[in-house]
Amino acid sequence: ETANHASALWTRPKSEISDADYQAFYKSLSHDFGDALVWTHNRVEGNQSYTLLLFVPEKPPFDAIFGRDERKGLKLYIRRVFIMDASEQLLPSYLRFVRGVVDSDDLPLNVSREILQDNRLVAQIRAACVKRVLDLLDKLANDDKDKFAKFVAAFGNVLKEGIAEDTANRERIAKLLRFASTKSDGDARTVSLDDYIGRMLAGQDAIYYVTAESYVAAKGSPQTEALRARGVEVLLMFDRIDEWID
Repeated sequence: ETANHASALWTRPKSEISDADYQAFYKSLSHDFGDALVWTHNRVEGNQSYTLLLFVPEKPPFDAIFGRDERKGLKLYIRRVFIMDASEQLLPSYLRFVRGVVDSDDLPLNVSREILQDNRLVAQIRAACVKRVLDLLDKLANDDKDKFAKFVAAFGNVLKEGIAEDTANRERIAKLLRFASTKSDGDARTVSLDDYIGRMLAGQDAIYYVTAESYVAAKGSPQTEALRARGVEVLLMFDRIDEWID
């Protein structure tokens, strides 16, 4: 399968591509009826050259929650020739919701999955993909809180896996996580760790949290009563993954 100049949208200058073009390409790529939430499109040149076009969907793809072992959605091209779906090699499992295209100028056309696993150039592309996605989410969190709330609702629990899996980016991931708290509005996961730290009482030197099987159980936990009486905010963690990452 060869992508010619007309169909290889990612090879065109960004200034020539409209949002509608990106959305149409996303739908054809992902077979998603809905729109992408956000995307990033970058051309990298230097020791090696490649193009990244990465999309975050509005809603979870069918394999985003469970497809840790056999993942699809990130297609590898080499000089516009489709090679394989290489999600496992090019993105960590906690970013398995990402869809998109990686087009390398330098990898050999006869590359195999086995070669991809130990290839230095692939490792560099993988690191770039992770950085671009985290940069995109950072920007979304700062610039569009409503859209970021949609992301958290759809993929917040999947992103939490990165705390345990990606030690190099743990601090960046932690800043993107959102939780309910004793001072938030209902069970909405809107409180960041920076928000919490900014509201800590004078002399408070710890982040307090409680884990439970549901929001109601967490909010009503007797362990929080004394802290709440003193005005100390408590994070309410009631998703199954929370006990794994705490």
